Amino acid sequence: MADVVFEINPAEFQALREKLATSEWAVGPAREFVQRSAHQVRTEIVIRTPVDTGRLRSSMAVASRDQGLTAIVGTNVQYAPHVEFGTRPHWPPLSAMQPWAGRHGFPKGKKGAFLVALAISRRGTRARHMFRDGIAAAEPFIQAEAALLLERIGAGFSE
Repeated sequence: MADVVFEINPAEFQALREKLATSEWAVGPAREFVQRSAHQVRTEIVIRTPVDTGRLRSSMAVASRDQGLTAIVGTNVQYAPHVEFGTRPHWPPLSAMQPWAGRHGFPKGKKGAFLVALAISRRGTRARHMFRDGIAAAEPFIQAEAALLLERIGAGFSE
């Protein structure tokens, strides 16, 4: 395996440290990179989110922290983890199953809810992995954006 060797000129290194500490030229492009990447991740997750009422899909959001240098993509819908990862067999409440059963062609009322609950009690629910797969789908975009970020920051060094 070849050794990696590099030299640091102390004067150039100090100039680099000062530029990074005092300039917006690196922070601005980094902030854009984080925000564009987060919105692309959100888009890919939304595409892969199953739709019944649309509540889960429409709840996907991007939140920014650290002056835009950190982004969180997520949802505040409580059942999102159950959709992402699926569930083991369990007995869901019939009151929660009635609206779903009615929208999906099962008999109305408790009978339809019972049939759905019975199936869930035997098989659980299937994992949909919209976050995992959405992040994976956004990876090429993020890699391309990272290359652009490095170009923009590199251009700032020559100024």
